[in-house]
Amino acid sequence: MQIYLNPQKNNNDNNTLISQIQQAKVGDFVTLRNINFKFNSEVMVNSSMVNLDELLQIMRRQLSLNIEIHGHICCNPDPNDVKLSNRRAKAIHDYLIKNGIQQRRLAYKGYGSNKPIFTLPEKNEIQRAANRRVEILILQK
Repeated sequence: MQIYLNPQKNNNDNNTLISQIQQAKVGDFVTLRNINFKFNSEVMVNSSMVNLDELLQIMRRQLSLNIEIHGHICCNPDPNDVKLSNRRAKAIHDYLIKNGIQQRRLAYKGYGSNKPIFTLPEKNEIQRAANRRVEILILQK
């Protein structure tokens, strides 16, 4: 079974998800590091749960925080193909709701490969992993 990996590390205390969200303003994007999915699927790999649970705890503590979850994929030059990225964003949305976050605080959207960090086609796995990401847009703090 092939899985997508995100090589970005999160070792710096100033780069923790909580500190990124605290520093973010309404309209800012924060990348959810190490949220990975099984190949061509919206099923998250088990190692993603630690970071997803961190987002859940932040949402539980900051009751005024509203976010929009953005799913992005790599490697697909078809700008109309957003189905997989939408399902991945929805999987995170549904996980948060299932664990007590009110639906009115959440939105989600899949962008396919329409907003790449690196232009398509990517040159290597590092670029593909960077394009294949989940971001949150801060809607309200």
